[in-house]
Amino acid sequence: MIFLFRGILAWMGQDTLTHAFWTALPGGLYYVFYSLLFYLAVRNKHTVKFFHLIISVLCCDFISNWIESLLRSGMFPSQAHSLELLAIAVVRTTLVGFTFVLIDRYHSLLARKEHEQRYQRLFLMTAELKNEIYFMKKNSEEIEQIMGNAYRLYESLSDRQIESQILDCALAIARDVHEIKKDYLGIIMGLEREINDEYPETEMKFSDLLTILKEVTYSQIDTKHLPIILDFQCQDDFMTQAHYSLMLILKNLVNNAMEAIEFDRRKGRIKISGHRVQADYMISVCDDGPGISEKNLPKVFHHGFSTKFDQTTGNIYRGVGLSGVKSVVEERFHGTISVTSLPNVKTEFQIRIPTGSLEEEA
Repeated sequence: MIFLFRGILAWMGQDTLTHAFWTALPGGLYYVFYSLLFYLAVRNKHTVKFFHLIISVLCCDFISNWIESLLRSGMFPSQAHSLELLAIAVVRTTLVGFTFVLIDRYHSLLARKEHEQRYQRLFLMTAELKNEIYFMKKNSEEIEQIMGNAYRLYESLSDRQIESQILDCALAIARDVHEIKKDYLGIIMGLEREINDEYPETEMKFSDLLTILKEVTYSQIDTKHLPIILDFQCQDDFMTQAHYSLMLILKNLVNNAMEAIEFDRRKGRIKISGHRVQADYMISVCDDGPGISEKNLPKVFHHGFSTKFDQTTGNIYRGVGLSGVKSVVEERFHGTISVTSLPNVKTEFQIRIPTGSLEEEA
């Protein structure tokens, strides 16, 4: 292709076709010799070492240039001209090597970014699974109570000499609930075993947790094109093994703030700050969205309460997010959570957790 291009240029420059052909031929042969030499020097481009590749490029460039000069002049290049060709080959090889390094660094950067994104997705998925397992365990306790109530009902009916058909029905209910409980616990144990083997709760810095949460939230913000700014600050860092539970708490609160700002169609800011206060750790999640009305403020942590609904179907959300957050804070961490809100100014959730329930010294 280059040979034809150079020949056409020479021909268009008022040269004869034959002379244009012979003028462009040495340049075309340069690429032929370069390709042949490179093929002989580098048999497998996928396994070749970088140093070997650079030396091969240098030698191929110099030898091909030297042959081109020989064909053009009809005589062997002088020592001075050979040194010039070598210098040109060194410059070209340096540029090629620099380009290879940049491409390799770029690919490494892409691979690392993809790995980080995959880790973030796995981390959040594991956190959500662990959270669901926690509430499944709570449900199993309620199933145990239902089974006990059914059996007590059977005993009470037996004392009153109720007909056998009703007694059998009460006993069948107790027996069926017991079987459901066994299957339920089997599922929980299977999930726990798989998750704990694959994703053990190793230590993580609170600042690293905030970094993951910030990147994931900004990804959601970019997808929805929301004018929201995140400000996550960690004044007193610590190491914790309870990072999955902590992530679920913060992610739920941040998502609520983001959805409130999105629903109100306004610019907003979401801020998280964490600092130590004596024997406790204080975490604040604050936003400047529409806020919570005074009549709804006492009910936000009640199970089933929600002011959000699906705009497509009109269905009200089930409202277990904040009640679940409160349950995790109080039962897992033995802490407290409170909320204050000034509509259209600020809504702030304050979480107070004893350091002994949360951290391991860094």
